[in-house]
Amino acid sequence: MIERPKFLTKLQSELTLLQRRLKLKSKASVNLYKLNQKIARLHQKISDTRKDFHFKLANHLCDQAGMIFVEDLDLRTWAKGMLGKHTLDAGFGQFFNILAWVCRKRGVDFCPNCGAHTGKKDLPEREHKCPQCQYEINRDVAATKVICH
Repeated sequence: MIERPKFLTKLQSELTLLQRRLKLKSKASVNLYKLNQKIARLHQKISDTRKDFHFKLANHLCDQAGMIFVEDLDLRTWAKGMLGKHTLDAGFGQFFNILAWVCRKRGVDFCPNCGAHTGKKDLPEREHKCPQCQYEINRDVAATKVICH
């Protein structure tokens, strides 16, 4: 289990304070420009720390595995739920893209990104079979392994 760092929520109070100050500045002033720059730097810091964590985690996972499975999730509807802010803060879509890139660079098989698309399965289909890498596993076990890793 890997504890999820809270990138945005750690700096949320500082960001809120800066944005409150922003609404009090007069239009087209130098102070407004400087404050916008501070807010942009803070957003960039949050983005950079998130991306750094994603790369470190992807390299750690590739060191431990010869094949990585990722469940195909609809992240847009997941982000609209009750924990949407935390879901967006974790940056799952960016992490999956980075993980696929790191796997390709290091020669680790990344399913379903190994070129095989298994398509949507009906509930009675209980086996996950990758046509390219010939890997077979119960689909519940595969989903559990994805969640555990």
